[in-house]
Amino acid sequence: MRFMDSGETMDSGIRMDEPDAVNVIIKKTHMRDLHIWLINPFDDPNISMAELLAFTSDHLQRMTANPLPVLTARIAATNTALGNVSGAFTDDDTTLGLRKARKLAKNDYRDALPAKVGKLAVAVENQFGEKSAQFVQCFPHGRSIFSSTTDDALENNLQTLINGVTALTPPLAAQVGTDATALLAGWTAVFTPSESASGAKTNTIAAKNTTRGALQLELFKNLLTLALNFPRQPEQLDLYMQQSLLQPHTQSPATPTPTPTPPATPGA
Repeated sequence: MRFMDSGETMDSGIRMDEPDAVNVIIKKTHMRDLHIWLINPFDDPNISMAELLAFTSDHLQRMTANPLPVLTARIAATNTALGNVSGAFTDDDTTLGLRKARKLAKNDYRDALPAKVGKLAVAVENQFGEKSAQFVQCFPHGRSIFSSTTDDALENNLQTLINGVTALTPPLAAQVGTDATALLAGWTAVFTPSESASGAKTNTIAAKNTTRGALQLELFKNLLTLALNFPRQPEQLDLYMQQSLLQPHTQSPATPTPTPTPPATPGA
């Protein structure tokens, strides 16, 4: 009687040194770059936010419907990440509406400003003449500067106007200085909130990116957890993740996968 050496195969094709595999069929495959398993597929920038949310909601339902003890913590972490994303996007939409409203108020004020400045220019002209030194003192860049200058520089031009008419009062009527001061106060009232709203918009975009990245990481952890619990059973993934919800940016399997059997509940 001859004993078989390790590595030899029996008539059945089983190698003498192969471990027992219970209910798992070892399918032939080929070596692939091992680095790919550590790359998060959910970080694909071509996955839209709508697709990611649809996938996550469906994924949570599937994990709940096919419970495993190891998934309890994963469900909680994914729910938290999903809630943070929802909150960040809601805040962003709210901030966007506020920003638009404040920008509109600022733009409306600027549109009406040249006519209001024009009334002050007429008062200075009537008192000193359009080509007088006093007029240049109040309008060193002319009246058109109030239409062409940038938002950031407008305050300085209005302050120059205030300084000029104040120095010439009297003989200029005190009301001219009062009106010039009111123009600057009105501009500050619409410009400052507009700028702060733009800053808040930037902050909420950062929050959106942060929360989305966190959700993508939790989904990746879920995928790795499923791989650890179902080695050599790729068909089990369909119980927990519907990859088609991320299409057309992801690819369908080359051949239809068989209907998977739900894992047995421990203790059943």
